Amino acid sequence: MAQMVQPGHMGVGPSADLSVGGLCVWPLPADESCAGAARTLLRSALAALRLRRETVDDALLAASELATNALQHGRRSGAWASRVPPELWVWARTTPEPQLVVSVFDTERSSRPDIGPQNPFDEHGRGIGIVAALADAWGTHRSRSWLGTNSVPGKVVWCSFGLDDPEAITSVIATPMHAARHLAESLIVRGIDAAHRDGQGVSLVSVPLKRGQDLTIWVEPAHLSFACSSGARVRRPIVDLHDLTEDLVRRSEGNAPVDGRRP
Repeated sequence: MAQMVQPGHMGVGPSADLSVGGLCVWPLPADESCAGAARTLLRSALAALRLRRETVDDALLAASELATNALQHGRRSGAWASRVPPELWVWARTTPEPQLVVSVFDTERSSRPDIGPQNPFDEHGRGIGIVAALADAWGTHRSRSWLGTNSVPGKVVWCSFGLDDPEAITSVIATPMHAARHLAESLIVRGIDAAHRDGQGVSLVSVPLKRGQDLTIWVEPAHLSFACSSGARVRRPIVDLHDLTEDLVRRSEGNAPVDGRRP
């Protein structure tokens, strides 16, 4: 049976509940301690998802490598490079299948991370290759920061892992008005001028994309839906709200994934 929740329970913060659609976001230290900090922070968030030890270990190592990559290769240019530390983002999603998503944001605008040397015995820069070997999928795209008073442009490198217990993600419902407000506010924090309006049993969120295009998202008690570029209707559960938010930020930045695959 679906659990009725207020969007506050699906909130954003260092102790958000991943099992009901929450998003954990942490700043990482901009020094050599970033990898250890990423492992410690991620471990604290994973208990609710009832993961096998092997999956936890893989996710912790991947987070460590993404943090190291951001420190070494993600702060080389841009007006914000010296002022904005890397950010670790973690959430769970049900679409296309139940997965844990681990991402690290940095201010390097290039959408292509360092993917390692040609010589497989050269240890420098092999972090992304390790992530690719551990994760079910990975990729990178331009994005915007979550933390701070202003949304800062940059990129995110992400990876995903299948959940050992798909039922660890609770099926949730929320009032359309509150869910639509939560989605719109999450987008506004990320620098997207979204707006919402309420109707009878359904709310609408209007999202401005590039080239004057707007996307309208229908918010119902259990689902979010919108028309994709082919005209087909996409329908996602409310618990996927933050995964959809990141996809909308990616779209607004005007780029598709460059590496890996985002299902």
